[in-house]
Amino acid sequence: MTPLRRQFFLSYAVIGSVMPLMTVFLREQGGFDFWQIGLAMSLMSVPMLCSPALITLLADRNLDARRILAIAYSCSAIVLSALYFSESIALTLTLFFFHGLSFVAMLPLQDGYYFSLAGEARKKGDPVATYPLVRVWGTVGFILPSLILFFPLSKGAGAGSILPCAVGFCLLSLANSFTLQRIERPANLLKKLPTTAALKAIFKPEARWLSIGLFFGFMAASTYYAFIGNFLDEIVGIPKKHIGLIINLGVVLEIGFTLIMPWMQRLIHLKGIMVIGLFAMLARMILLATFPHPWVAVVVQLCHGMEVLALYVGPVMFLDRLATDEFRNSIQGVFTMAIGGGARVIGAIAAGLVVARFGLEGGLYYGAVLATIAFLIITFLFSRIPPRSEIGVSSEASS
Repeated sequence: MTPLRRQFFLSYAVIGSVMPLMTVFLREQGGFDFWQIGLAMSLMSVPMLCSPALITLLADRNLDARRILAIAYSCSAIVLSALYFSESIALTLTLFFFHGLSFVAMLPLQDGYYFSLAGEARKKGDPVATYPLVRVWGTVGFILPSLILFFPLSKGAGAGSILPCAVGFCLLSLANSFTLQRIERPANLLKKLPTTAALKAIFKPEARWLSIGLFFGFMAASTYYAFIGNFLDEIVGIPKKHIGLIINLGVVLEIGFTLIMPWMQRLIHLKGIMVIGLFAMLARMILLATFPHPWVAVVVQLCHGMEVLALYVGPVMFLDRLATDEFRNSIQGVFTMAIGGGARVIGAIAAGLVVARFGLEGGLYYGAVLATIAFLIITFLFSRIPPRSEIGVSSEASS
């Protein structure tokens, strides 16, 4: 699992390079207004409507997942390099689309790769690290770029410095993909495409309300992450060199939440973790919008860890309970396409319109409303999905 831990570390470092200051970069060097920022975020998510399902389908059809990862990181490095030199809004928007096309499928593919690798190890009787303890390396990787970028930003570098940092981690991710273990997969015995079976699985009665609730949750998250850098910069007045550090304070705490997740599962079950996480998300946005003070921006990062478990860890584990070996990759890709992609495309455009009309504070209140809808659906309409014996999380039997 060590090469896979490195892969999570490096791939999330790419995200950690660009996410905290990307919209600040668009305002500072691209001259984007809030509507155009929303459009850029939406275009980056458009490939999520097809790319994750297609790429994870290829993985389930026995195309080597390691080679898919290598191609994607190569493309991301090229696109991010071009973005650094772009001086045209139209070209920048186009590059955002291609960045999304090359990168958004990689995270669900890595998730599917983990569950396939864990299943293969379990059949051999080898010990299996739990998913949270592998994914936590992604959390650690997300933090590193803000520490690296603090120094050039302190010396007056512009927000565009995030892009060379991201390209560097893309190239390291590319190199590491060649160290991943090949998974020997059985012949696919499904008469229909695994993507079709996966799509049916995520809308089964036991998963339907999970999917619907998370659709609103991802819309809320896309609102928050699209504009939090601008909010901290323009409303709260935090210097750019500190924005990434403040955002990553929550990510540091996320490590602790991820490590104690098995204990929390025994105590409140996987659904309970998601309910608390969604409540934490809506509380964070309401507090920031109501009290736009630097100390509030710091304190609300306490909510980040539970929010991540609710949106990005818990659902992955629930989905794998629905999967068989024939579509273990595809179910992650299809969910990312149908739920995550659709929510982000619609959410980013809607958020851009709301912020352009009602300001950055209004955008946070709007996001809180979406988070409240997600919280209510998951709390009152979604029942747990029973655990499967193949899941490498021993404590899940109590969930």
